[in-house]
Order: sequence, then structure tokens, then C-alpha cells
Amino acid sequence: MAPAAVSVAPADTLAHALRLTREHRIRHLPVLEGEVLAGILSDRDIRLAMPSPLTVADADRAAFLERTPVSQVMTREVITAGPLDTLEDAAGQLCRHRIGALPVVDAHGRLLGMLSETDVLHAFAAVLSAGGPSSRLEVELPDRPGELARVLHVLGEELHLNLTSLLVLPGSREGRKTAVVHLGTIDPREAIAALEASGARVGWPSLEADLRGGGA
Repeated sequence: MAPAAVSVAPADTLAHALRLTREHRIRHLPVLEGEVLAGILSDRDIRLAMPSPLTVADADRAAFLERTPVSQVMTREVITAGPLDTLEDAAGQLCRHRIGALPVVDAHGRLLGMLSETDVLHAFAAVLSAGGPSSRLEVELPDRPGELARVLHVLGEELHLNLTSLLVLPGSREGRKTAVVHLGTIDPREAIAALEASGARVGWPSLEADLRGGGA
């Protein structure tokens, strides 16, 4: 999450809030009463509240923004996260409620920070990144205990290769999982041969688009 350095109060005007969103290039403003979260205001909320430029002159639209308080437009029932919530839970909240940001609050409702969909995307990109030269493999496994351990044994114990990242996804076929593995080598052919010899189906860089030609 990012510290919530920019916020508004319920009595602030929409004009002030709009200036903040443009100045700081943000789309969501927490609305605070003291340190406690009272609501949230998005740039979309402001746009929807403004009179249409087809029916109202620009001067009247500007006057509307200057006289309308944030409290009239803000969302009061705010979806929030706690500081100990997992990244997966936060991502699920963003997707489930179709929102772009989550205020992070403590047990007393005090705002600790803001977590945006961009923050979550960057975090997942960091998790999936190999962090250096590597090769990406996809290994299809039966969805049963011990199969992933068998793959890790081949790569780590037999070939002494370093795994720089590992992610297990639902497979494209029923009863299967797909392990996405980044290996600390730019030539994974020995690893592929060993895994296939153990009975695994392997794709490089993916099961659908195998660089060896023709797929695995």
C-alpha cells in the first residue's frame, strides 16, 4: 500500500477535490474526519455528479463544483482492507466489488494507507519475476499429493538448479495442475529432458507455445 498523503474532508468542495486528483494524478481520495475514514471519493464520482456540458454552461459547472461539498457525493459504505490482510484477499476484494482502490484502516477505522489495483499488479509482477536471467517452464502435473515434490526433487536434488520463482495454477484439463517454474539457467534443455523422463509434460516457455516447435 501507499501512505495516504492526499485526502479531503467532508466539508471540502468538489472543486478542491478535483484539483487534488489532477495535481497528484490519482483517481481516489479518502475522506477523513480527523484520522478516521468517513468515505471515499473517486474522480468518476465527481464527473457523474457534474451537470452535463450539453445543458449547463461552463461557468455554471464550475460554480457547481465550488459550492458542492464532498459529503454530498462521496461513497460512505467503503470497502476496506486491514494491515494484516493478504495480497490475495485484497486482490479478491478489488475484483469482486469492481473497485480501483482499497483504503487500509486499523481496528479503530483510522486510515493507514491506500492500496490501488496498480499496487496489486506491481506486487504480483514482483512475485512472478525471476529476478535475473532465467528460463520459464510450464509443467503439467496430476492434481494429487507428491507430484510437485517430485518435480522439485528432479530440479533441485538431481540437477542442482536454482528455482527463482514457482506458481501453481489450475490446469487446462480436469484433474491436472500447471506448475509455472523459473529456473536460474538460460538453457533449460537438460531440465526439460529430466522432467519428461520422469513422466511430466513440459512446455518451454508454455505448454501451448513450446519454443522447441510442435509443443510438448
